[in-house]
Amino acid sequence: MNDGFSGDGNAIYRYPELKIDESLEANILGSLSDNLKPVAHEVSKELFFEKFFDMEGIVEEFLEGEVKVSPSVQCVIYTSEKIDIASTHDQLLGGDEGQIFLGAIFPADSEYAPALADIGRKVSGLLAKKGVLGRFAVDFISVKQEDGSWKHYAIEINLRKGGTTHPFMMMQFLTDGYYDADKGVYLTASGNRRYYFASDNLQSDRYIGTTPNDLIDIAMFHGLMYDGASQEGVVFHLIGALSEFGKLGVVCIGKTPEEAKEFYDNTIRVLDYECGL
Repeated sequence: MNDGFSGDGNAIYRYPELKIDESLEANILGSLSDNLKPVAHEVSKELFFEKFFDMEGIVEEFLEGEVKVSPSVQCVIYTSEKIDIASTHDQLLGGDEGQIFLGAIFPADSEYAPALADIGRKVSGLLAKKGVLGRFAVDFISVKQEDGSWKHYAIEINLRKGGTTHPFMMMQFLTDGYYDADKGVYLTASGNRRYYFASDNLQSDRYIGTTPNDLIDIAMFHGLMYDGASQEGVVFHLIGALSEFGKLGVVCIGKTPEEAKEFYDNTIRVLDYECGL
């Protein structure tokens, strides 16, 4: 669908055995109901088609590949002459069909982060000529080729702040650093590299009833909280949803990608332990 977020506006169509002749189009249309599956569990096929015809949308080819990733580039157009590549991310996708946005790794893999920045500049230049201002992001499906190179397929432009905006701005605020788009690295004000592993969809029914104050006490006791001196640790957000829905967000900042992921894994271990899992 044209209006959707986190992949919930998508549906997967799987081709049945169809005869390739002049009746192919009619056969595909006739098989939609039996062979289409909405990503969002609460959306029926009937509701999906109703919304699709109401707000319109597009059909995209499902890309095949042994190694596929879903990176993104975030850009800011200040004026037609001033464009900034704010960040790149590798998106974390989950759900039954691998379509739901769960979080992101920053920066994107150094193998292709500079290439994403180049594409972002080209897209920014074209959008700026059309009068676009502000933040936006381009999402990709990237497929590793046999020679080790990457082929990037741009799949959508999100003309808004997105799920990768707030974790990046959190780290930027905490470290007073900047993203070097040409090198694909983030440097703090003191020149040190930092990485993060972020998710705004950390959820468990066992967390229901845990208050924000409980969360802070748990994090402090287990040494998870972000440390301003070392500029690493865990920053919690969306904690207003914790007690009622058992859901929260985390931005795990580390000196290496592995350390950032370890902060995330340790956060889950601690929460599961404290909540009786």
